[in-house]
Amino acid sequence: LQQLRRAVDLVEGSIGRQLMRSLVRGGDALFLCAAVSVGAQQRPVTFVRDTSHNLSELLGVKRFAVPLVGRDGRMIVTSEWFFGDVIALDSAWHKTSWKLELGGRDEIANVQRWGWSGDSIWVVDRVFNQVAMLGKDAKVKESVGFPSWVRPTWGDRRQYPWFSNATMLAMFADGSLLVEPSGVRRFFDTPGYNPDLRLFLRVDRDGRILRTVAQLPPMDGRVQLRSGTERKSYNVPNFPRTAFHISSDAERIAIVQPIGSDSGAFRVTALNGSGDTVFSKRYVVDANRVDRAVAGPYLKSLQALGRYSADQVRDTIARLMPQFNSPVVSVVNGIDHSVWIWIRRPGFDAQKAEWFVLDSLGNHAFTTLLPRQIKVYASRLDRLWSTENDRVKMATTLVTYRRSDLTSSPRSRSGSSSGTSSRAPRPE
Repeated sequence: LQQLRRAVDLVEGSIGRQLMRSLVRGGDALFLCAAVSVGAQQRPVTFVRDTSHNLSELLGVKRFAVPLVGRDGRMIVTSEWFFGDVIALDSAWHKTSWKLELGGRDEIANVQRWGWSGDSIWVVDRVFNQVAMLGKDAKVKESVGFPSWVRPTWGDRRQYPWFSNATMLAMFADGSLLVEPSGVRRFFDTPGYNPDLRLFLRVDRDGRILRTVAQLPPMDGRVQLRSGTERKSYNVPNFPRTAFHISSDAERIAIVQPIGSDSGAFRVTALNGSGDTVFSKRYVVDANRVDRAVAGPYLKSLQALGRYSADQVRDTIARLMPQFNSPVVSVVNGIDHSVWIWIRRPGFDAQKAEWFVLDSLGNHAFTTLLPRQIKVYASRLDRLWSTENDRVKMATTLVTYRRSDLTSSPRSRSGSSSGTSSRAPRPE
């Protein structure tokens, strides 16, 4: 009994030290992330086809459709490229009176992006250069014009330059905007600004910078060499690319960074709308080593650049190549702030997509296989909404899937089941 107590004390001390070391830098951490072990075996999770509806018929057009799903199951639907009318469906798939006419026939001419803010919907309109908030009656209740400049306050003039342009990404309930700025204009020295990073900023309606929400590497997999006035960019074969996704309510940004030097490792960081870190954890799945022989012809084709010989250029690119292939394909934020990561393991089935799913605090929830041809638009830990396009009939069917181990919906329908991975991940 005394030996057991000493072992428990050792484990608790080790976990405590890991918790202290894992405090995330760059923001007030809302959740301290520790290296928590998960059992080698986990109960498989299967999603089965539940309901399906032809969105193109509901819209009355022969075009592919795009849905926006809310937390309560409501949907806003329009055709691909946001052409024509926008309609709303309640959680029982019934049309409501909510309707928006695009193309200049209403206060919104175009929808480049859209999302939720409580019961309201924000849209980015590139024609009228506005970000608008729509109420339950589909009328604009607030409109913010694109700011002419994204600029720092006087106190932050050394932290940020001025930006002459910005991509509008989302609108928050208080009217502030999430933007990715571009077009740097320096009126002061800015030692706090790193031009090699992509910035996601939260700005007010006049373009004043409130805070940095996220920073991402600019061009994954490319390196630029300079020699005097000469410069050239090179692709790095098999370079692990960072994936990210902004939730439809703009309150969660998921960033997945593969670690090419470690077999199958990747780090998932979740940030809230203020840029605070919700969690940052590292996970490990199976991965193959990079076959450097495949990149041999490409490396041999590289030529000298200025003072750099051909061998120096090749060695530079070869040193940047990872040791392992990245297992990460893409990432999707769930409407419940779960994180769905599409991964590829060695010997993956080309007809299936394996999803590695985390809950809102970064705990591994399950891994499941879904049909490769579907596109996931919204997800929860118990359900997901996806589309299937018929390119012959030019129609989109929205298909929902539910977890087979949970109580089925009263309107569920039978369908083909999906599989799960045979091996559990190793969070570290």
